[in-house]
Amino acid sequence: MLLFTLAAWKKVATIYFPEAIAALVVLLTFFPSRALEALWPWYGQLLGRFVHRLARVFVPELAYLADANPTLSGPDLDVTIIPECSGINGLELFDYLFGIVMFLDWNRLRRRRALFAYGAGLFAMLLGNAIRNTSFVVLGNHGFAESVARFHISAGWIFFSAVFLVYLSMTYSWMLVKRDSTAQNQ
Repeated sequence: MLLFTLAAWKKVATIYFPEAIAALVVLLTFFPSRALEALWPWYGQLLGRFVHRLARVFVPELAYLADANPTLSGPDLDVTIIPECSGINGLELFDYLFGIVMFLDWNRLRRRRALFAYGAGLFAMLLGNAIRNTSFVVLGNHGFAESVARFHISAGWIFFSAVFLVYLSMTYSWMLVKRDSTAQNQ
């Protein structure tokens, strides 16, 4: 692409202008971070209570301490859920990766399905974040407190990337336009 002439670039820009705009909307959206910052007092409590309920299955003596940043207090590890634990990194990563997929496959997509998949994907990332936080609480209170404290930040990107790949593998073919079998054979 770097070797294209100026005329070729103009032609590509003209043909793919709507696709580029759609990709930029997804790639450059700042809505998730601003929304989560504004909603943190409520979302933090919701996330904390949800993680508490999930983790209590494995750590029955877990206590919930309501605060601006809720704390889950266990026998071996206390976990405070701060805004950085909100899953915003996962939402941003999803935006970037989903935007790249949309840009690359724009002409092959069913756009309404892609829009629905985008919204459902944001929800999947938030659910994945709750499961990630739950795993930290459970593992930290079953002898892995030092490992959780050491790796919880870097584990987020790995975990969110895995969630995205699983989600994309489940929805990708559903978002694509089905090709006629006779057209494929030709």
